[in-house]
Formats: sequence, structure tokens, C-alpha cells
Amino acid sequence: MQPPDRLHALDAVRSYALLLGVVLHAAAAFLEGFPIPTWFVEPSTTAAVIYYIIHMFRMSAFFLMAGFFARMVVERRGVKAFVKDRGKRVAIPLFLFGPVVLILIGLGLVLGGLVHGPAFLQDLVEDMTAAQQAQTGAGAEAAGGGLNTAHLWFLYYLLIFYLLVLALRGAVHVLDPQRRIAAFADRVVAFVMSGAWGPVLIAVPLFAWFAQSATWNEWIGLPAPFSFVPNLDALVGYGVAFGLGWLLHRQIELLLDLRRLWHFYLAAAVALTVICLRIAGLTPIWQGPTLGGAERIVYTAAYMVGIWCWVFAFVGGAVRFLSKESPVNRYLADASYWIYLMHMMTILFFITALRPYDWHWSIKFFIYVAGSMPILLLTYRYFVRYTWIGAVLNGRRHPRPGKSPPQDAVAAPG
Repeated sequence: MQPPDRLHALDAVRSYALLLGVVLHAAAAFLEGFPIPTWFVEPSTTAAVIYYIIHMFRMSAFFLMAGFFARMVVERRGVKAFVKDRGKRVAIPLFLFGPVVLILIGLGLVLGGLVHGPAFLQDLVEDMTAAQQAQTGAGAEAAGGGLNTAHLWFLYYLLIFYLLVLALRGAVHVLDPQRRIAAFADRVVAFVMSGAWGPVLIAVPLFAWFAQSATWNEWIGLPAPFSFVPNLDALVGYGVAFGLGWLLHRQIELLLDLRRLWHFYLAAAVALTVICLRIAGLTPIWQGPTLGGAERIVYTAAYMVGIWCWVFAFVGGAVRFLSKESPVNRYLADASYWIYLMHMMTILFFITALRPYDWHWSIKFFIYVAGSMPILLLTYRYFVRYTWIGAVLNGRRHPRPGKSPPQDAVAAPG
């Protein structure tokens, strides 16, 4: 077992994956044809590339860490304690806080519109309602039609993966008391992670699934499904990441060793991303699939390997540079869950408030992110960190300054 301080980097990966969501959704305002009418401002190719790259790896990295930390909690505290903890930290935020978050997102739009007066807000709502009614197909779900999870979809899939992995774990313990299956899985994972071929081998099952998927939109990549009906593409794409993270907790050094080749994986990720964008184009495509034949084969292979090159570069870079304990990183890790839950409200406020101004997209983009973060951090500091909300989201209530902290510390759900 590695020294505890080595795991600060892995906690940073999980929290920064969530924080990148703020950047992702700020960039989404500048994507041509974005299927949420309240979001779109103006098209920008640079913003599209930012969105494409972040979306390519962010949630795979998150689910990798989620699987890793899930097994850590199960092994340390037992299944019953794990179920209780995840029920509080994942199910409650999804089903209890979720409706409140959706209301606050609408409030963000209203407050941003009211900056320019009631008439502006009324015209804006009418325009957006008409645009939303025009959405069809895949865009209808993204536009928020009907009951859905919105940006909290990842909590819903965490619950699904927890259920599946605990059931599988129980079955393996009963059917294989000699732990031969576990030993075999350890050997397979050790081989996969032992060389630069790791992303290619992990991508094999993903390629096999997505190359033949009739529902996969290539430009969007792995889906962010809002519906409560489980999406098979999401289950496969993120299930591979979650399962690998669970197995890597059995051999932690394999994950930490990614620090050795992080720069190689980064270079490979950039090259594969360029190939993907050359094939799919720089203009976002919201309904698909659109590719066929050899193009689809090459694109799918490059995209799936690219995902895991980005993930390995992200994790390896974090282990290389963020392994030492840092009060800033620790605070951001604690705050990241709240920030991700609430950031849609602040971003939509700034999108709406700045909509009438003919400024360059990069100025607005900067304000969306730089304006949101102080608000979210301040609300976390004064309304969450030391309250019952913090106890739900972080697994415990942080002591107010001057009081002795508990020994255990936790961050975003995983």
C-alpha cells in the first residue's frame, strides 16, 4: 500500500474533472446549433474545440476515480457502511437536491434577464420557448423536455454502477472462494497497465461496441444522457472506466505509475484528437451517427484510444505534480461537488445578463467562468462547508475554524 499522501493526486483528478464541467458548460454557449436554447449565444470554432477536448475525457476520468474510491470505501468500511454513505452523498443530492437545482437554474435565467428589465426577460423567454418547441430527436432530450436528471445524470449512473459492482462482487465471493477470478483479473489489469499499449487495450471493447452502435453520435462522443431510462452507450462507455478503477484499487501502484509516461500519453492524445476533428469536422453535430464505412472505423478507433490517452495523461500528470498535500487542492476537492451541482445557475445568469452586449466570445467566456467561481466558492464557504448540506455532500460536516478537524476527510462522490 502506498503512503496516504500519494492519493492526494487521485482525489485531485476526481475534483478537477468536476471543475472542468464549469469550463465545459461555459464553452457550450458558443457551440453552433447547441440544443438548449437558453444556452446558445454565438458560434466559435475555438470554443467548439475546447468543448470537444474536455468532453472527450472528463467523465471517463471521473468514473475511473469513482470506481477506485468506491472499492476503497467498501474495503475499509464494509458494504453496509458504503451503501449508507453513497445513499446520503449520491442518492439524496440526486433525488432531493436535484429538483431544487433545476429551480435555481431557472432562477439564474430570470435574474440575468431582469438585469435588463422585465420586457427583455419576457421577450427572451418567448424566443427561447419557440426555439425549444422546435427541437426534435436527440436535441429534445438535451433541451430538457420532460422529467430528466439534467447535469446530475452522473449521479444516476453512479448509483447504477454501485448496484452492479456490489452484485457482481457478492456473486464472485460466493462462486469463487479461492479468489481465482480476482487473481486472473489482477494479472489482466497488470498487463494492460504495464506498457504504453494500455489505452489501446482498454479501447478494444469500446471500439467493438461503438463502431456498431446505431445511436452513437460521433462528434458528441460518450453521451451525457439526461433520461432516467438507462442509456446503453453510457453504461458501456463509463462502465469500462468505473470497472477499471475498481480493479486498479487492488493494485494502486499501477495507477500511480502513469506518472512515468504522462507526457507520452498527452502527445498521443493531442495527435488522436487532431485526427478525430479532421474526420468529424470543427462544427458541432448534435444528431448522429453521421459517419460510415472506413471513416467511422478510423474515427471510432482514434476516439476511443484518444479518450484513454487523455485520461492517462490527466491522471499521470496529477500524480507527477499534485501528489503532495496542498491546502488549496484539498479545499477545491471538498468544494468541487457543490460547485458542480450549482454552476449551471451562475453560468446561465451571466449568459443571460451579457446576451445584449456585442463582445468577443472569449471575453464573455472568461466572465462566465471567472464570475461563477467566486460566487460558488463563497456560497460553499458560508452555506455548505460547515452546515448539514456539507455533511450530506462531503460525508461529514467540516469543523468551523478553531475547532479540531476529524481524522477522515472526503471529497466529491465516487
